[in-house]
Amino acid sequence: MKPQAGPLWLELPPLSAQAPRRLLAFLHGAGSSPGIFAPVARAWQLKFPGATVAILEALRGSALHRGKDWFDSRGVSADRQPRIQGACAIVAQRLEALQHATGLDGARTAVVGFSQGATLALELARSHAGLASIVVSYAGQLARPVAPHERIAPTIHLLHGEFDSLVPAVHAERAWRGLSAAGADVTLDIAPDEAHSIGQTMINLGTRRVLQTLFRGRVRRLPGAAVLH
Repeated sequence: MKPQAGPLWLELPPLSAQAPRRLLAFLHGAGSSPGIFAPVARAWQLKFPGATVAILEALRGSALHRGKDWFDSRGVSADRQPRIQGACAIVAQRLEALQHATGLDGARTAVVGFSQGATLALELARSHAGLASIVVSYAGQLARPVAPHERIAPTIHLLHGEFDSLVPAVHAERAWRGLSAAGADVTLDIAPDEAHSIGQTMINLGTRRVLQTLFRGRVRRLPGAAVLH
């Protein structure tokens, strides 16, 4: 898979020079674009005003004939795995370039993905663990089962809408069980009355989880697996 010509990401500079410096990298969903996803990224940045935000551009024309996809999602899981791994390698290169340009390493990098972008973010946490310390998956699913004795270094936050009909919440529950069994630092939240989208409720939940991770020991974290009411 070759990267497409044109911009590789949309970058939003920090809002504050005094706030802690971080890198927030966003992977939009299938059939979308950095511009469309920018309001979600900006809402996140309001909670992390010292962060440089990069919304990465997906890699291929969309099957929906609008926006772009990260990988060809046709076929069974075994068919998709090599495509996801290929896309993951390209995203890893872009993250490395962003980190080099900003001087921010993996310890100060968080990757936030939605839907197909979340599936890619979860794979990135497993195959390129040093590139991010925190991964947030909105409506994602694992590209492959967690292997016995697999070590997953980044903290992973799984967030899913209860009424998501495109990617049912059972995928997040399955991911939580597999990652937990491997000893990963992982949380799961199934948000009632939420579907396949990221509204203010999901933004608040995701940013709260990340803040709890960053300030662990200072504030009380929610339980590892939760259904919000």
